[in-house]
Amino acid sequence: MADGRVAGEGEPRASGHPSEADQPPQPPDIRRRLRFEPFHLVGLLVFAAVPALALFGVFGERWERAYARAGALELSVLYAERYRYRQISSVEVLVTNTSGRWIDTLTVAFDTAYISRFSNIMISPPPVRGYEVDLFAIEPGGTRLVVAEIQGFRYWRHRGAIIAAAGADTARVEVETLVFP
Repeated sequence: MADGRVAGEGEPRASGHPSEADQPPQPPDIRRRLRFEPFHLVGLLVFAAVPALALFGVFGERWERAYARAGALELSVLYAERYRYRQISSVEVLVTNTSGRWIDTLTVAFDTAYISRFSNIMISPPPVRGYEVDLFAIEPGGTRLVVAEIQGFRYWRHRGAIIAAAGADTARVEVETLVFP
């Protein structure tokens, strides 16, 4: 330097602490708050509704029992009114001979419009035609059981009928099942 000082003399030494002039300015005071657009609120409500509906059993399996009586036949059907896609369920059909005479042949038929909406259909006793099961030699007061195991294959509501027929007597039960995702 020209005035005879050694470089660095007379200048403030760095002590490891920056001076206030060297620090960046402080950020402004901004109040933080949650901010939702209307669309976000709708999504939040839908998101919260799913567990709430599940707690009340809306997404669970629900069973229904339907009855019919015609002449010498009493028909009782237990079926899933609501269940999930690809879940396996059953339809239990009880047919009772309420007359005082023997019934030689009784046919239980599952409506094709209903049963064909499901997959992996297994009916016991095995059907003889399409979705029809023949039951033989039913004594007075006797009851027979036909079970169809079905798997939810198509979404939404499926309607149809289950019919028990012996001679002129025909008992018919309407069924409706909701298969949801």
